[in-house]
Amino acid sequence: MNYQRQNPEGAFRIVFLHGSGGGPDTEFMNFFAEQSMAFGAEVVRPDFPYWEKVRETGKPRPPNKMPVLVEAVDELLAELQRDNKTLILMGKSLGSRVMLRLADKYSVKAVIALGFPFHPPQKPEKSRLEELQLTQATGLILQGTRDPFSKPFLKRAEQGQRVELPDNWQLQWLEGADHGFTATKAKAANTPKLWQQAVDAIKEFIQ
Repeated sequence: MNYQRQNPEGAFRIVFLHGSGGGPDTEFMNFFAEQSMAFGAEVVRPDFPYWEKVRETGKPRPPNKMPVLVEAVDELLAELQRDNKTLILMGKSLGSRVMLRLADKYSVKAVIALGFPFHPPQKPEKSRLEELQLTQATGLILQGTRDPFSKPFLKRAEQGQRVELPDNWQLQWLEGADHGFTATKAKAANTPKLWQQAVDAIKEFIQ
């Protein structure tokens, strides 16, 4: 599994898993990796197997099935964690679903989901909420209020109802952000503020 490793002397390790539509080198991934290093973390960004093919061919392709993704990351973590370095798993969308399936095996300190896909867009009945129960690790979800992957949960929040998550999880909304934490075109100037808000939440969570 190909991966990028930055700041290897960092006091703790964040393995940061990318989403389905963009690989580990998007502006979003670069920004949050750089900020994580500023916190003192070593950051590892792997390519999922299908993304290795995207790099080779230059052509988009759908993600591998979940067992393939999990197996690839499992092999990487087994290699990296020989040193027993304190580990945090962070995932963008699809990456956050993968990390949930490995967190307890590697006794992670925490898990962070950036835009958790609570359900496929336009299919709120296909909830993935139960996947949060796959780990006992302390977890943080950062979610945009315009994210099409969390419509029913946002509606409950707007009505003053608590979104029922497992006790080890906390959810923080980013007002006006979409699935990539981007503001509307009319409020484009707010996007850097949203990203900084997310960074501040991550920093507070892990320290």
